[in-house]
Amino acid sequence: MKNSIRFKLIIWITGTLFVILSTSSFFLYKDKKEYEYEHYQKSTISLKKQLEISLLNGFWQLDSKYINAVIKSNMQNEFIVAIRAQDQGNLSVGILKAEDGTLVELQPDFQPNHNDKLTINFTHEDLAIGVVEIFFTDSPFIQRIEAFLITLLLIEFITIFTIGSILFFAMNRYIFTPINSLESALAKANNLDFESDDENKDYDLPTSNYLEWNALVDRVNAIINKIIQELHNRQFAEIDALLEKNNAETAYNELVKTKNSLVQTEKMAALGRLVAGIAHEINTPIGIALTVASHLDVETTKLDKKVSGNALKKSDLDEYLELATESSGLIFSNTQRASELIQSFKQIAVDQSSQIKREFFLCDYLKEVLHSLNPKIKITPIQVEFNCTAVIPMNSYPGALSQVMTNLVLNAILHAYEDKQTGQITITVTAIDKNVEIKVKDDGVGIDQVTLSKIFDPFFTTKQGKGGTGLGLNIVFNIVTQTLNGRIAVSSELDQGTCFTINIPTELKDKDNNESERVTFK
Repeated sequence: MKNSIRFKLIIWITGTLFVILSTSSFFLYKDKKEYEYEHYQKSTISLKKQLEISLLNGFWQLDSKYINAVIKSNMQNEFIVAIRAQDQGNLSVGILKAEDGTLVELQPDFQPNHNDKLTINFTHEDLAIGVVEIFFTDSPFIQRIEAFLITLLLIEFITIFTIGSILFFAMNRYIFTPINSLESALAKANNLDFESDDENKDYDLPTSNYLEWNALVDRVNAIINKIIQELHNRQFAEIDALLEKNNAETAYNELVKTKNSLVQTEKMAALGRLVAGIAHEINTPIGIALTVASHLDVETTKLDKKVSGNALKKSDLDEYLELATESSGLIFSNTQRASELIQSFKQIAVDQSSQIKREFFLCDYLKEVLHSLNPKIKITPIQVEFNCTAVIPMNSYPGALSQVMTNLVLNAILHAYEDKQTGQITITVTAIDKNVEIKVKDDGVGIDQVTLSKIFDPFFTTKQGKGGTGLGLNIVFNIVTQTLNGRIAVSSELDQGTCFTINIPTELKDKDNNESERVTFK
């Protein structure tokens, strides 16, 4: 009801009439009030002048009868409640108008109810000879104003009701009744079968006696006929759209498969690069250990021959013992170095390939990740500084975190430092409540604002054709936001370096196994 046109028109018409009539009534009431108050003031001034002239002789002659007669003659004024006249002696005359309108004597000490009071002092050459007190009431003109206001309100109500009723009747007959008829006709047309092939069916709406109504019906009929034609065309368009939809879904499914394949290839490529670096790094200590062991074997054979031939000298034994001690030390240190590299790589490789959620200490684990990246880092003039002193226990996906850090460090080495310029990558880890913040900052060439806005987009790379796939940072974004349930932000300025800020929870809620394996594009 409140949203209907009829209701709103009634409110608007009634409100408009109310405002107009209330405004005019206000000004009429204001003029009436000013007129009555002015009449009251003039009556007071006139009474004062009259009494000043009339009572002066009465005070000089001390004629109380005369004073009483003058007072009674002025008590007919509707605004006067009482008048009291006194001289400096014993003369005191007072008259009070009772509630029934009769005049009674006013006692010298009695104060009647009044709204205003006028005091007239009679003097002669600075000598006081008498005083007259006149007590006024504003009830008469207030009653007239109130009666006038009630009359205005009554006229306003009758006017609003009359004009509103006439306008409502006119609108109901010439506006709302045709609208209701049109609504009924449209409801009937809504139930018609526009898709029928029967060309003899008539869908036109009925006409009326009003010109405006007929014009409206003609427009609606034209629209209905156009809709019928469009519906037949739409049937064929829907068939074509359905075929296009099926083709698009097929293409999308192929795109998803290709995307997943590319992501998996990128992950395995990163792991492959890690394997190649570790293999190269392990080759050195293993080679040294093998060479030393071979040399020790040769010297042992020589010593054995000398012992068998009784040609062994003390100096030969001392030389052999010195060589054996040095060789065992070299074999031990290099095999231990190879063992550390293999152990570090084994944990990192298992984490990256399995994506298993487990408990670990963040700082120690990140040190192992950087240790596994050392073969890639040490062949560049770039230093990596790692700042993490607190013990931060984590329950998350270490493999996902390893891939994130690997991609960020290798991305900085590839993009931030061109022409093999020297630089430093700083990794800072800070615990914040139940989260941890990891900052990876380089002092390289920086990123312009246009490139910065696209840096996490899939397949976007500034090294197109130079080994860049455009998936590294996109994988980082998706791993941080989806697998690790965190946030990642990047800030950079040209020639000022770039800083990646990662914020992830230390305790990750359990996820469905399939979900933890899934990486999608941003």
